[in-house]
Amino acid sequence: MISAILFLTSFVVTSAFPASVPAADEPVARRTGDSNLTSQEMPNWPHWRGPAADGIADNMDLPLQWSRTENHLWTVALPGWGTSSPVVYGNRVVVTSETEENGDHELLTLCFDLESGKELWRHDFGFGVNQQTHEKSNLAVNTSAFTHDALYVAFGNSDIARYSHDGELKWLKRYIPEFGNPKMAWGYSVSPVVFDNTVLFPWDHHTGPCFLIGLNSNSGEFAWKKDRPIGTAHATPLVIEHHSQRDIIVPGKHRLTAFDAGTQAELWTYGEGEGPYNGEIIVSPVYGDGIVFTQLWRQSPIHALRLMPDGKPPEVVWINDKPGPVEPSLLYYRGLLYVLMDNGVLRCLDGKTGKEHYRHRLGGDCNSSPIASDGHIYLSNNDGTTFVVDAGPEFKLLATNELGERITASPAAVAKRIIYRTDSHLHCLGVADR
Repeated sequence: MISAILFLTSFVVTSAFPASVPAADEPVARRTGDSNLTSQEMPNWPHWRGPAADGIADNMDLPLQWSRTENHLWTVALPGWGTSSPVVYGNRVVVTSETEENGDHELLTLCFDLESGKELWRHDFGFGVNQQTHEKSNLAVNTSAFTHDALYVAFGNSDIARYSHDGELKWLKRYIPEFGNPKMAWGYSVSPVVFDNTVLFPWDHHTGPCFLIGLNSNSGEFAWKKDRPIGTAHATPLVIEHHSQRDIIVPGKHRLTAFDAGTQAELWTYGEGEGPYNGEIIVSPVYGDGIVFTQLWRQSPIHALRLMPDGKPPEVVWINDKPGPVEPSLLYYRGLLYVLMDNGVLRCLDGKTGKEHYRHRLGGDCNSSPIASDGHIYLSNNDGTTFVVDAGPEFKLLATNELGERITASPAAVAKRIIYRTDSHLHCLGVADR
């Protein structure tokens, strides 16, 4: 895997591929959002990594096997291509895509019907400022975010917009005219996080200044702005409730930083980064059983940090002695941490101790982040193969499924359906007679 910064772990593709290729006693903490529900309670997949931002989709009755003909409900060809992950709210499925024809670019928001795959609407709010991207991706990299009354869409040139569910553009915010063009090397890949009346959309790059930014969700204007150290981060923050408090957990700068979600006061910093590059990070942190599992830099060791009350710094539970992935985000499920390495090796660690239960080579380079559902782990590689593995301390492969086109976006799972975005197609998979 190349060492250059790529993108948020839900995506990374190559433009060489043509678009025509058909613990029970721990205090509860949770990723919060518009609904404030856990992934077991909420039937939608509204933003990056699902309702609780943990990649868990229990009680969904997802298929274990599929192909282009088996358990394949519908497929739609997307204009252009992109690497953003799909999101689902009610009957709407949304992805973004970038098209280019004769040097003219469009950045598209695309909305489809969950039942049929029929296109409901599309919109292009203008290309804005171009940014260099890695050859494996383009500007359609950021995963969108639904709330009960809005859709927030971002692109890799730091543009972000609010839509109604029916596709009416409510506001548009372009960061580069505000801050100047940093000419970022690999675009800007953080996905928006929405809570209360705030859209969290940071601004990070190597030359500075850098900010943690909260936009007013109704207007798109700056609600607040916190200075951050110089450095680039491509990992999406978490908003977590624990011990009767709510924290914004922000990766990047070779550190993990916590802010009070109400006052935006900095609570603590774990890890110290130095220098202008300050720990570029792609892997998003994940929470479970009172512990945040994170990395401080790309391909750095995994840290397990127990959150503490009253704004106190976290306690170190364990630090793994081996590097974690560069791009696929971690998955914590039923007490075990699943670590999908970029070279296709799956590692399973004990959540409480960090002990490695197994490592097994699945095969193929991997950029997509895994999900878990009903005792099964779904892991995809860049060749379009999805492996379904039994959840547990012993490796057991249950199924190997082929779609025939690169998968680097992470799937969405709702209502007995799993939705994969490949380079230029959207596939809805499920058992038709259920």
